[in-house]
Amino acid sequence: MQVKVKFTAGGIVNAVIDVEHTGDVKNARKAASKALEEASGKKFPVSRLALIYGGKQLADGMKIHEYSIKHNDTLLAHLKAIVLSEPIESPSSDDTSVFPTPESGLISPFPVPLTNGDAEMMETMANKLASTEVLGTEKSEEAEPLPCNHCDGKIDSKCKFCGCVYCGEKDDEEKTLACDECGRFYHMRCLPDPITELPQGDWYCEYCVNDPNIVISGETRLDLSNTRKAKMPSATQTKNWGGGMACASASKTCTIVGKDYIGAIPGVHVGQSWRYRLQVTASGVHRPPVGGIAGSSTKPAVSIVLAGGYPEDEDRGEEFTYTGSGGYDLSGNKRTAKEQTSDQELTRQNRSLALACAAEVDDVNGAEAADWRLSSAIRVCRSYKIAKKHPEYAPSEGVRYDGLYRIVKYWRQKGESGHYVWRYLFRRDDPNPAPWTPEGKANIERWGLTLFDESPQAKLEKAAAKRKGKEPSGPKTKKVYTCTPSPEYLEMVRLDAANKRMWATMAETSYESVGKYLETLCDNTLQCPICQEFVQQPVTTSCGHTICSPCLCKGMKQYGVICPICRSDIADIGSIEVVRSTVNQDLVTILKALIPSYGNGWLTKPTTIGIQRALRTGKVVED
Repeated sequence: MQVKVKFTAGGIVNAVIDVEHTGDVKNARKAASKALEEASGKKFPVSRLALIYGGKQLADGMKIHEYSIKHNDTLLAHLKAIVLSEPIESPSSDDTSVFPTPESGLISPFPVPLTNGDAEMMETMANKLASTEVLGTEKSEEAEPLPCNHCDGKIDSKCKFCGCVYCGEKDDEEKTLACDECGRFYHMRCLPDPITELPQGDWYCEYCVNDPNIVISGETRLDLSNTRKAKMPSATQTKNWGGGMACASASKTCTIVGKDYIGAIPGVHVGQSWRYRLQVTASGVHRPPVGGIAGSSTKPAVSIVLAGGYPEDEDRGEEFTYTGSGGYDLSGNKRTAKEQTSDQELTRQNRSLALACAAEVDDVNGAEAADWRLSSAIRVCRSYKIAKKHPEYAPSEGVRYDGLYRIVKYWRQKGESGHYVWRYLFRRDDPNPAPWTPEGKANIERWGLTLFDESPQAKLEKAAAKRKGKEPSGPKTKKVYTCTPSPEYLEMVRLDAANKRMWATMAETSYESVGKYLETLCDNTLQCPICQEFVQQPVTTSCGHTICSPCLCKGMKQYGVICPICRSDIADIGSIEVVRSTVNQDLVTILKALIPSYGNGWLTKPTTIGIQRALRTGKVVED
């Protein structure tokens, strides 16, 4: 293959050489030296020529392919000032070489440590080299030597700065070495370990040399087999532990509904499953990333997860008996705390389940609802972990949303460990069929519900499969579900003329589910530009921007009657008092149809204006 060689010191010389992909670097340097000499008519000694590619100097003994050099790549050529592999011949009077040599007086060693005078001398020499015309000009026969600040350049004087570091003599130049790192001179006979032959390749003095046993050289890989991490017990474990998701923090929060919302999450179908609990948290179905009960001692529980954590749990699908939390000793490793050591109490999350039952709270004997359908609805998820005891109702992997359940009764009894536990009887009360039934499986197929997994590990696997041209592993569906708006919903959108441009932009994209549609609408499209939250009490300006009414009032009070986004004049919207009591009723109607709980927490409830042709409630998607 052919590669380009480029020399740029003082002028530019370009050449092309032929090298083998598996050839030696030394042969490439010889070819580059010959090609550069033919292109410029100047000398390029092989012993001083270095080739650089990708910021690395090509070392003798290495192969071309080991530096990933490809056809038509460019190598940078550089001439070293000190020759190590072979003696430097004195230039003759008719030598056309323009490159500085030690005999020309342009190169001088600089021993360490350097004083202020040495630094000035280095700068003087660097300026001298920079001002020397390298290409296109014949070398002067007489070169002015650069004086040494310590001995004034006298040949017969001993100086450890411009002579041998050990003896200070300046004789026997053919047997004098210069360190490639610091540039100091050393007689071969004066070295701590004297040598008689010139070394091949680079040479470093005893102060600059590194131990090759502790230095990673060239393309050598770092040996990690003897590190501290390699000796830890975790180095030999084969379990994935969730691909790092078990100890990750939540990166997204559900903004469609609040954390205390009771009932089904808008846009989430029965049968939807997630690979990790953290993804269930982001969906809003069950907020706690670890705990099995979402609730507090003052508010009813809103969701639970069945994960088979207690031996007393019994699952019959439409009904199940759930054991409360507590009683385990969590002072050590929580993953291995599988034995109950104390009685459970009707406090915190256990009490939140009791508050969800339509009966008086009794922390001694428990209670039973007179009408269990009056109990608060609780979202129930099942984990793959319950497959050990009840495989007929457990998902094959991950966590699955199984619909709404209500508590029939709760009571206190002695568990298998000999300590008391609180038990709760749940009964299913959801209009959608259970996901383990034939009807539920048909809905999952029709809606195209697959295992949701957007973890970093899954993204890397998908990217790798895409690069290889293969389909990513995982469950496949025969039919891809597309969110199709109903005629009633389209009529509501048509009535919201103030946001015509926004709804047109939303319609340009197809969504695989209602959840994705709501996520885009709440997190991006209808995000207030001032408070950066899902817009509440929306007001749409004449320029087509939707802002929270309280936020717009604050902006008008501080900056005047202008739009905080585009700075347009919005005087037609009225005064601050008018804006405070005005909302875009057409937009509120749409959001109430999508999210039934929207606007329930406002101090001022929006009033219904006139007879709307669109339905106030109803299904958003044609099932």
